[in-house]
This record gives sequence, C-alpha cells and structure tokens, in this order.
Amino acid sequence: MNTQSKALKAHRKRLHSRGLKRVEVTVRAEHVPLLRDVAAKLRASHANVKRIKAALKEAETIGRGKSLAEALYDPVIAAPEFDKVFDEIERSRRDPAMLKMREIDL
Repeated sequence: MNTQSKALKAHRKRLHSRGLKRVEVTVRAEHVPLLRDVAAKLRASHANVKRIKAALKEAETIGRGKSLAEALYDPVIAAPEFDKVFDEIERSRRDPAMLKMREIDL
C-alpha cells in the first residue's frame, strides 16, 4: 500500500469517526456555491440545520403530487364507511366479465 492510499484511508476513517460521509454529486455550475454553502452548514452542525432540512423536505414534497397509493391510503378516504366500496372494487376486478379483452378501434 503506497503513501497516498494510506493517507486517503486514514482521512476517510477520521471522517467516519466524526459521523461524516463523503458524497459526490453532479450539479449545474451556477448551483455549486449554494450547494457548498449548504454542505458546510450541514457538516458543521450549524444552528440552521433543522430549517435547512425542513426546507429541503418541503421542496421535495411540493415538487411531486400524491401518488395514487398515497391518495387511497389518505385517512379521509380510507375510513370504515368506505370499506364496502373498496370491497366492491376488489370483487369487480376479479370478475371474469371485467377481465375480458375488448376490441377497440383507435
């Protein structure tokens, strides 16, 4: 093992002991300073870490809508009074008449 690989191994071991992990990302050039600033604050346990994490999670959820599974398991929809409806849907999915292929002209 050469000196360079020993130094790299020791460096990664020190990072691991501090609870840090190296991450490599590819971003547009204009976003590099922002990403470095955010990473530095997250790495240093800055006072705003909770706000940064909350803002990033909120931005992630705003970017995508609810999936069908999330919508169906919404507590408002998945109430006991809808059990009969969901049972009927399950029965009709297995009904041979519903499983037949139909000819469609496009």
